[in-house]
Amino acid sequence: MPSKTARKPAPGGRGRWAWIIAACLIPVCLAGLSLYVQELTMKAWNAVVEYRSQYLFDLEPVPATGDPGTGGVLLIIVDGLRVDNSKLLDAWNAARTGQGSIPAGADLTAITGQPSLSDPAAAVIPSGTSQEIHGVTTNWYEGLLKVDNVFESARRSGKSTAVVAGKGWVDLYGDSIDRMYQFDDSEDAYDHMVFEQALEVLTGGDPLPDFMVVHFGGVDKDSHEYGGSSPEALATAKVIDGYIAQLLAAWDLDERTAILASDHGHIATGGHGGWEPEVITTPLVMAGRAVKPGSYPAASQCDIAPTICALLGMSMPSHSIGAVLDGVIDLGAEDMAKAFVDLGQARHAFTREYLAGMNESLLDVEGGGGPAEALAEAADELDAAGGLIDQAWVHVVAGNPDLALQTAKEAIWNMDEVRASLRELRIGEERGSRMIPALLLALLPLVPLFFLSRNRWFGLAVGGAALYFISYLTLFFVVHGYNFSLSIFNEEDLIQQFFNSRMIEAAAVVVVLGLVAGAVAGWRKRYSGPELAAGAATLSYLVAYGIGLQAILFYYLWGLDFGWYIPNLVWGFKFYADCLQMIPTGLASAVVVITALVGAKLAATLTRGQATTPPVDAG
Repeated sequence: MPSKTARKPAPGGRGRWAWIIAACLIPVCLAGLSLYVQELTMKAWNAVVEYRSQYLFDLEPVPATGDPGTGGVLLIIVDGLRVDNSKLLDAWNAARTGQGSIPAGADLTAITGQPSLSDPAAAVIPSGTSQEIHGVTTNWYEGLLKVDNVFESARRSGKSTAVVAGKGWVDLYGDSIDRMYQFDDSEDAYDHMVFEQALEVLTGGDPLPDFMVVHFGGVDKDSHEYGGSSPEALATAKVIDGYIAQLLAAWDLDERTAILASDHGHIATGGHGGWEPEVITTPLVMAGRAVKPGSYPAASQCDIAPTICALLGMSMPSHSIGAVLDGVIDLGAEDMAKAFVDLGQARHAFTREYLAGMNESLLDVEGGGGPAEALAEAADELDAAGGLIDQAWVHVVAGNPDLALQTAKEAIWNMDEVRASLRELRIGEERGSRMIPALLLALLPLVPLFFLSRNRWFGLAVGGAALYFISYLTLFFVVHGYNFSLSIFNEEDLIQQFFNSRMIEAAAVVVVLGLVAGAVAGWRKRYSGPELAAGAATLSYLVAYGIGLQAILFYYLWGLDFGWYIPNLVWGFKFYADCLQMIPTGLASAVVVITALVGAKLAATLTRGQATTPPVDAG
């Protein structure tokens, strides 16, 4: 006789066949879902790595109206240098506090965008705009940078440029650079060759460039190999620091300006690309002519390009979303005001095109009332900001540069708010359009659970699914020490290995739990094979459903086709990690059924002859 608390199976043989069908149908459905998720994962991954910006507007450059505040700008980029390591370097500290021929400079940090990789940062620094706008999201981006930049600004303004760096800079800027000295950054002697060539440019007798970039790569290379906080990375940084000291001595900082920067940092294990403070917070030091000594709050990496243009009296990059660091540099009141008016005019043209693109997209929303009103309000605010820029120029002409500066800053801030509000509006509207599909996707899988919950082993399946998530997350966060961050990929060729390892791990965990669940079912208990098989399939179903709910949440928040924006990459990485679980656990669901039956048989055999609980009628 069954116990009073036992769950009653379906009557007669129909119950047995129902469990057999469930045990067969669930793995088939989950396997099909896995294949679909695999395609979905690649689509979402490619939407980021092959992201093509919609903001590559053909903008008319705004001529510069101010005079240069310096005889030239030398930008030295130490690839991968962390802020803490920069504090241990003599030349960097000399540029901060002053020493010998180096006057005291400005000490601050610059915050990178996402993803925090080398090529995207090499696009941000000279363009003054973000990854979402310039479109470079990986280190394997192909083609020239498609937004305006400092090199083009220099050409328009009659200034000369030179770059001493690796192939990546040639790939991004090509003929925009007047003098390009290219070296193979994979060679061990790369930094020394860069230093010798840069020193020759500075001391060789030819006219000095007005703007020069020198790129050192050894710290990045050693940080990947040994770790971001390793003695090896610091030792390489000190060698490069000695090179920098000689370059600064040759640059004549009484007449010219030097900027020391890094494109990104590294986590302790060597990776970067993610959101960690030590990765996205980079050292930034400015010294020499027109620099105000002192320590300053953090800036954006996008601020470097417009600040360089202001120092050199050049037109602003047309796509820049950065600001001139007026608290850090000293151009004189009138030239500073003119620099902000120039930046404001360029920002107005860019924001006007941005608004036009949003108009076209948002007015397609059914009903259109809310978006139409918001777009009209944004257009009014943009017109008002344009009026403020005109007022600022009037103040300049009238000899009131302080008021001109204040007015231009207000206008630029208002335009930045217009773009930010439009972006959030469109994301919100698209989320609204995904809400019903997301709810359906989340709720429909509950329907089979009404039937599956009649299974005697349903509670065991729920417990096994819970143990799956506990086990997998413990492995991910505790055992491996991972985060939802691109920084866990210390090298790009490790991405596929990471994907494969996580898939194998997920499959192994769910299969082992199937074996354990079967053993628990067979331990000193009578069981029906078809019902237990359906219970094991239910375990896989619940695991897939739990993972699916998290993926559905990402779909609701960010969608899967990032044609006009880059999603939050913490959420994005989690989505990829979820998909990497769903694929193998779905494919392994048939194995889970088999291992559960094997586990039950083994447990029953081992406990044969011992007291058992009353048998349950298998129907």
